[in-house]
Amino acid sequence: MIHALHGNAGIPDDLAHILRESDHPFTAWHLWRFLHDHPGAGTLHGFAAAFQEEVDHTNDSPRVLLGYSLGARLALHVLTAYPQRWDAAILLSPHPGLPGAAERAERLTIDQSWAVRFLRERWDEVMTVWNAQPVFSGESVPSHDQLLVETWRREVAFGFDAWSLGRQDNLRPLLPTVSCPVLWLTGERDEKFTGLAAEACPLLPRGRHKVIARAGHRVHLDQPAATAAQIRAFLSAELG
Repeated sequence: MIHALHGNAGIPDDLAHILRESDHPFTAWHLWRFLHDHPGAGTLHGFAAAFQEEVDHTNDSPRVLLGYSLGARLALHVLTAYPQRWDAAILLSPHPGLPGAAERAERLTIDQSWAVRFLRERWDEVMTVWNAQPVFSGESVPSHDQLLVETWRREVAFGFDAWSLGRQDNLRPLLPTVSCPVLWLTGERDEKFTGLAAEACPLLPRGRHKVIARAGHRVHLDQPAATAAQIRAFLSAELG
């Protein structure tokens, strides 16, 4: 079973295509509903504990964790906290964590500003600004009905602060403890995150970094077929 975590300001349907093409059963978790239903998930460590507890109730095997961007950040915290509970992991455009306190403080300030905007501004306007960020420049935009996300705007705004990259641990020292095979995917046009992958993925004992051609940060939207093919090949090789 693949347990999938979507990205910021998104919903589970954003990952639906690549999950359906994976040839494996999957559960696409709704992060905003999860945050609403689990008050203790309001920190990265709290999310990891609450999520792992929920997953452990499923008793499914083999167990694969998949996350994109924010979802990959959360997934990394789950993997490093519970490295023996997962059989494989797939990380789309993840960040291993900012190493310096000053960098984290600066990022937290930025994300807290986004939190205010997502809570107070017109939804269509703030989403336009969000999608116009350089990291998403020239990329495919999620095709879901934005009203499906706006319904959860309080949780989205809270998540910007609570799950900020500014609050993420520098997880590099813990990556060697993740014993399961990990597929780390980045887009060819996403130079920043591809560089981070080249530095961090080798710290994983069974890490494998693949670059998706003609894709940016949103690899699953820019090149869904190529992304799904990488996932299928990885799961076939590692899980049979």
